[in-house]
Amino acid sequence: MRSLRPNIHTPSSSDLDTSGNLGEFDFFNEPSTSRHETRVLSASSSFSSYTDLTSWSRPSSNTGVNMRSDLSLMRRYSASSIDLRSTATHVETSAARHLRTDKMSIDYSVTDSNATSASPVDWSTNNIVVFARGNRVHYKNLSSNEDVGQLCKIRDNQGNLQLLSCGGKDQHNAVALCTSKGQIQIWDVSTKKLTLNWTTKGVTAMKWNGPILTVGGERGTIRHFDTRIKDTAKLKEQTKKVTRHQAKICTLAWNDEGKYLASGDKTGLVHVWDSRQNTPLDVGEMVQRRKKMQHAGAITALAWCPWQTKILASGDSAPDGSGTIRIWNISPSTAFSSNHPDKLELDAQVTSLHWSTHCKEILSTHGPGKSTPVPITPSIDINNEYFSFSNDPRPSRIANSVLIHSYPSLRNVATVAAASTNVAGSILSPNGQKALLAVPEEMKLKIWDIWGKCKELRRSNSVLSGSGIR
Repeated sequence: MRSLRPNIHTPSSSDLDTSGNLGEFDFFNEPSTSRHETRVLSASSSFSSYTDLTSWSRPSSNTGVNMRSDLSLMRRYSASSIDLRSTATHVETSAARHLRTDKMSIDYSVTDSNATSASPVDWSTNNIVVFARGNRVHYKNLSSNEDVGQLCKIRDNQGNLQLLSCGGKDQHNAVALCTSKGQIQIWDVSTKKLTLNWTTKGVTAMKWNGPILTVGGERGTIRHFDTRIKDTAKLKEQTKKVTRHQAKICTLAWNDEGKYLASGDKTGLVHVWDSRQNTPLDVGEMVQRRKKMQHAGAITALAWCPWQTKILASGDSAPDGSGTIRIWNISPSTAFSSNHPDKLELDAQVTSLHWSTHCKEILSTHGPGKSTPVPITPSIDINNEYFSFSNDPRPSRIANSVLIHSYPSLRNVATVAAASTNVAGSILSPNGQKALLAVPEEMKLKIWDIWGKCKELRRSNSVLSGSGIR
C-alpha cells in the first residue's frame, strides 16, 4: 500500500516572471531548476490568509525580507484560494477546463433526523432530478422547461422520508423511497402512481440493480428484493438475504455491469459481493493474517470505476473530521503498481465520490473537516508597540469543497469551495458532465459543470495502465 498526502510546492521569488507575477506554475511538482529550499505542506497543514497568489510580487531589495521570510509568508496563503488548474497539461475533457458553477439551484429540505444526509435526492437516467421537501417527494425534468412537480407525500403515520433511489436504464421511470419506519414504496414518475409497497425494519441504504432493489439495514443485513414480484408476501418470502457486516450499512454501490456490489458500514469496513454468491470476496489488504478492506471512519462514499470495472473507490468520515480515499482492485490476478498510491488522506470528511466517464479523474466532495490547533504565540514588542496573533484553530483548507483528483496518481487537479456549510453529498448527471451538490443547511441543490463531453469510451480490462481512456 502506498499512501499519499497532497503536497504543495511553496512558490518563491525565483518562480516569478520578469513582471513580478507568478507565471504558469505546477504546485504539485518540484521545479527541476529550483535554486533554493522547497517547502512541502501536507493535507493537515493550516493556512490563515486567502490572498490571491497571482498578486504577490517580488519584494524590493531594500525591504530586508530574506528568502526564508518569503517562504514563511507564502505558507500563510490558503490552497483553496489558489487556481491550481494549469490547463496546459490536461486533456480537453478534464475538470481543470470545465469545473464551474452552473448557477442553477433547486430548493429542497430534509427532515431533522436527516439534516446532514444527501440521501433524499437522486438523478434518473432520463434526466429527472427527484428530491425531498420535508415529507414530500418532488421532481424536476432538466430536459424541459417544466416547473417542479410533486410525485407524492408521505403520511404522518409512515414516518419521515429517509431515502430516495432512481432506477437504472431498464427501470428509468421507477423511484424507490423509504421512510424512518421502514415503509418502502416504488413509484412510477411518468404516471405518478404507486406500483408496489412493503415494510422492512431499519433501512439505512438503498440501491437499484436492474429490477432488484438492494437494501442495507441498521444491523448490517443486506436484502435483495425482486420488484417484478407484485405480491408483497411472495416478494418478502423470496428475498435474498446476506449477512457479514456487524454494524449499520451506510452506503451501497453496484458496478456498471451489475455483477459486483460494494457495501460499507459504520465501523469503516467495506465488503465486495459477487451477485452469484452469498459470501463476500476475499479481497483487500492483509490485516492479522486475513484480507480486509478497512477504513478508520464510517464509510460514506463508494464508487466503481466505469472503464476499469474491478476498481473501487471508497471514502470515509473519521470521528476527528478527517477523511480518507482508498482505491481497491478486486481482481486477484492484477496487483497495483508500486508507483501508484492507493490511499489519499485529507483533513475533511469524504461525503461522495464519482469517477469520470470522460477522462481519468475522480470527484470527491467534503464536509466541514477538522480544525488544526494553533500554538500559542506571544505578543511581540516592536518600538514599544505590541502585536498579538490569533490563536483560533484553523479550519480545513478543503472544507465544504469539491476536489478533482487525477488517476492513478491521485494528484490534485482542482479544488473549489462549493458552499459555506456542509456539502452532504453529490449525484452525477446521466451524461457524466455535471454534478448535483446537496447542501442541506442552505436548503439548496446546486448544479455544477464538472467534465467536458467526449466520445463514449470503451471499457478496458482491470489494469491501471489500461488503454481506452486518456
